[in-house]
Parts: sequence; C-alpha cells; structure tokens
Amino acid sequence: MIARVDAVQSSQDTIIPEERYWSMISLYIQVDPVLAQLYKQYCDTKDQLGQLLADVGASDPMTEIAWDMHDSLRSAIDTRLVELKNCPEATHKIEALKNQEALAVERSEREMRKQQSAKSLDELISFMMYVSFVMKNGMSFDELRRDFSQAS
Repeated sequence: MIARVDAVQSSQDTIIPEERYWSMISLYIQVDPVLAQLYKQYCDTKDQLGQLLADVGASDPMTEIAWDMHDSLRSAIDTRLVELKNCPEATHKIEALKNQEALAVERSEREMRKQQSAKSLDELISFMMYVSFVMKNGMSFDELRRDFSQAS
C-alpha cells in the first residue's frame, strides 16, 4: 500500500512555509508569466485542498487527488524557480525590479523627511508668532517662561 509522505513523517519535522521557502517568488512572478500561472494554480489548489480537508477529511479520495495536485504544482514551481535562477535574462530583470523597488523606497523616505522638516518649520513659525503676540501684549518674560515650562 502506498502512503503519503506526510502521514509517514513524524510531526516533529518542521515544514518551511512557502513565504520563507519561496522568498523571491513575488519578483519572479512579475518577470515570468509561466511561473505566475503556476503559482495561481497552486494557490487555487491549496485553497481547494484546505476546503476538502475541512469538509470531507483527509481520507477522502478527492482529498488525496487534491494533495497530489498540490504536490505536483509545488514541484513545478520549484523547478521553474531553479530554471529562472539559472537564466541570465531573468536575473537581469530581477535586478532591475529590485533597483526600482529600492528607488521607490528611497523616494518615499525622502518625501517623509521633507514632510517632517516642513512640519517642524511650521511649528517653529507658530512658536515665533506666539512669542511675538505675547511680547506685544506686554506679558513678562517670567510668565512666558512659566508657560513654556508647562508646555514642555
């Protein structure tokens, strides 16, 4: 009788989730339409497998077929990733995508710093207007010091 490896393996073995195992798959999917299609089929099959496991259990023949489809698609994705990692054209495209993402992150950080500096400039101008208003109204420096010490 043939049994699934999952049933034979001990439960102490840790299974690496796809997110860690396929760390760069989101970049490769943008470069390769074949991998994108395989990954879409894999995700759909994984969802169907989960639904079957919840509805009918692991011993149902349909669940076993879904497991086989899941395993086949996972193997196909692994094979395609190896092919793409060895392909210079795909590697150049991946590097270009990484550079674009790094530039986008740098732009957003620069924009955030610009907004923070504009905010601090606005706060400085508000402070100076408050001080000039207080000085015009004849408030003494001791009262002004007390107000600022309470504010900070």
